[in-house]
Amino acid sequence: MSISENSRNRASEKNADEAMQIQALQKSMSVIKHKFVVMSSNRGVGKTSVIVSLALSLAKKEMKVGLMDANFHGPDIHRMLGLEPVVASVSDKPFIPVAYSDELKVASIESVMQDQNGTGEWGKPPKVSDIRRFISSINWGSLDYLLVDTPPGPCAELITVLRDIPDAETIIVTAPNRISRDRAQKMINFFRKEKIPIFGWIDNMQGFLCQHCGQRQEMFSTGSAGRAIFLMDIPFLGRIPVDPHWGESGDTGEAVLETYPSSQVAEACNLIIKKILGDNKANLFVDGSTYYDL
Repeated sequence: MSISENSRNRASEKNADEAMQIQALQKSMSVIKHKFVVMSSNRGVGKTSVIVSLALSLAKKEMKVGLMDANFHGPDIHRMLGLEPVVASVSDKPFIPVAYSDELKVASIESVMQDQNGTGEWGKPPKVSDIRRFISSINWGSLDYLLVDTPPGPCAELITVLRDIPDAETIIVTAPNRISRDRAQKMINFFRKEKIPIFGWIDNMQGFLCQHCGQRQEMFSTGSAGRAIFLMDIPFLGRIPVDPHWGESGDTGEAVLETYPSSQVAEACNLIIKKILGDNKANLFVDGSTYYDL
């Protein structure tokens, strides 16, 4: 057999393998009603804290929720929820997610990125086929919502997989500063060019309410990232204020919404969840203001 024939055979086998992966992925997603991929334009906007809080808020409303940590640059969701990731191989089928509660299941790509000694299995960012195989192997069962955490920025590997997931939509998390605003605009333009659906965006770390005087204080002098994005006709889901307890969850493994269910973060997330559930009248924020007060 010639070299060219060998190359054609390998290419044919690769295409067949990819087709099988996509078919398995689509089958596993077919019993999930709503799928959201949560992304951010840059690091440091609190995306993972946001997605954990949204998942808990949905679960508290007795929705069946799956929380997938596909952020292979730094999977932290298990630690934020006080869970230990299951160590497995990408070839393991089915991959059983960890039950945080009766309503919330969690699966992390960290489970297949390390062995029992905690050393990296790949040694470099996973390929599209690795990610696709991981996603398609998870046995979620029937879910109302699947939330997927991703690396910051428009990662080429995950965008490829995103196209393979039927009806998946993106939620973009920003922070109220110029860098976040500018990069978010570029991400939105890229998504539109690639015809990737955008469900909406969330402005995180949008000031905080003083516990003494009740007035909202700003954290950034450059104002909200929101006005420019709002003018791009992206649905605005809400803003989340800074909460001093939020940073503790990564160390303690206790989520803010569990420890402080009456906190400003919890209230803000509940308002966002109302919009996700279809309540378009949920236009006020926890301090009683509207978007135009930003």
